[in-house]
Parts: sequence; C-alpha cells; structure tokens
Amino acid sequence: MVRYKVNKGFNGMKTSLTKDPMCGMITEPKTALHAERNGETFYFYSEQWKEKSLSTPADAKSEGKSVGCCCD
Repeated sequence: MVRYKVNKGFNGMKTSLTKDPMCGMITEPKTALHAERNGETFYFYSEQWKEKSLSTPADAKSEGKSVGCCCD
C-alpha cells in the first residue's frame, strides 16, 4: 500500500492519504472504503474498485496495464 503524507489538508490540519491500489486515486483513510486481505488493510476510492480487488486472487500478478479511473 502506498501512503502519502500531506502537511496541510483542506481543513488546515495534517492529513495522511493513501492510494487506491486498483485505480490509483488518492483517498483519505478516515473516509475511504477499506478491506483487509492477508492481514493488510487496503483503501479504495469506490465500491467498484473494492469489489474488483476482492474478486481478484490475492496471488494474481499485474499485467502492467493501467486500469484507468472509475470516474471516466
């Protein structure tokens, strides 16, 4: 899981952000959808990417293709 540290969030307070592993969108863990797999927590931008991730075998390898954003 990729985490980003941002000095100031929209409210002026420090915020920790994370990247959706499926679409690459940046999300805030406090408000993002999440799921655990093999003891690791993943955060998702949308229900679509959460379900797609959970339906993919945990040991599946990426084909190196960009899946694009769920907002397109």
